[in-house]
Amino acid sequence: MAHGRGFASARRRLDELEAADMSADAAALPGALETRAASSSAYMDDDGDADLDEGDDDAEGGRSRAGRKTRIFRAAMAGVLVLAIGFGIGVWVGLPHRPADDSADAGFTRDMLTHHAQAVTMASLEYRVTDDAPLRQISVDITLTQQAQIGLMIGWLRNWDLNPTTTEPQMAWMPDGGRALIVDGRMPGMATDEQLQQLRTLTGTARDQLFIKLMIAHHLGGIHMADAALEQAKDDQVLYLANQIKQSQESEIDALQQEQKRLSGSK
Repeated sequence: MAHGRGFASARRRLDELEAADMSADAAALPGALETRAASSSAYMDDDGDADLDEGDDDAEGGRSRAGRKTRIFRAAMAGVLVLAIGFGIGVWVGLPHRPADDSADAGFTRDMLTHHAQAVTMASLEYRVTDDAPLRQISVDITLTQQAQIGLMIGWLRNWDLNPTTTEPQMAWMPDGGRALIVDGRMPGMATDEQLQQLRTLTGTARDQLFIKLMIAHHLGGIHMADAALEQAKDDQVLYLANQIKQSQESEIDALQQEQKRLSGSK
């Protein structure tokens, strides 16, 4: 990973500097001894005593300067090491979370794509032909909202490097798994092909009433899936969308039930 490579590179550089310091000290040792001997001879006083004070000062000053350089290099490389580790950790923390292929996040996303697609189909059929203004508005809202959410979920699967389809059964990611499916394999709330055909052929109030009935059932199935995702999903985006789906569809069920009462003449 990035922080591992940065750490190793900085560590190697410190080792090289230490080795260079040791080599430089070893290479300079013979010359230093010769210089020291010459200095001792040159500064012998008349009594035969060595006058080493000045030579000692020069040697001590040289060693002090060399020591300061070494400490500066080591401090600089220590700073580089800290920066490399910090950068690596930042890169690692910033990596996008990618749910696994068999995760609840991926399962919910795939199944909700299918569920939403049918809702968009039914709502599109309704708003194109209905003469009922409130129902036309509700169907337009459902179409636009769920179509936008479909695009969002497709984008997630692409970012996660996952296929939009899977060999796993629908709703296998949920605690009740296949038991939640309707007998013929449909997800809860999904209309049958025959019901969709009726929606295409009926007209007037009969059509509006069928649309309301099918969409209420469809939303209840979607809320059931959203509740399961809120309990099991880990990805923040998935959790946020599941909550949005739950809230918006509960609100739309209330609106559809009001329209159902109005059309049937109930109070």
